[in-house]
Amino acid sequence: MPKKLEFAVNEEWATCKKQNTWLAFVPEFAEDSKGQKFMRPLGRSIVYKVVTEKGNNQTYACNDCGSEISGTTVTHSIWDGPGPCSGSGEVRSETVPYCPKCEERPSPYGIPILDR
Repeated sequence: MPKKLEFAVNEEWATCKKQNTWLAFVPEFAEDSKGQKFMRPLGRSIVYKVVTEKGNNQTYACNDCGSEISGTTVTHSIWDGPGPCSGSGEVRSETVPYCPKCEERPSPYGIPILDR
């Protein structure tokens, strides 16, 4: 990997993050001078490289150890009830990537969504 990659959140993800502040995963993207594409979760330092790409579907490997990137489901409770921290039981889920060798598995419990 080059010494310095310039990572940035694309416009689509920036808009999504503004509308959904509870998201646990927002990707940043970079590309080196040879055309190799990289991604990392915003706020994290481990870099994933694109291994295969078909349309909008990509598979990733850890740039440090070469392990296949895993994903875990993070669930966000929707607090839409009349009292504090109450709700109907509805949730929203997202898949959060991580390297099983270099990173801890993300917590399955995400930030609650306040919907009042």
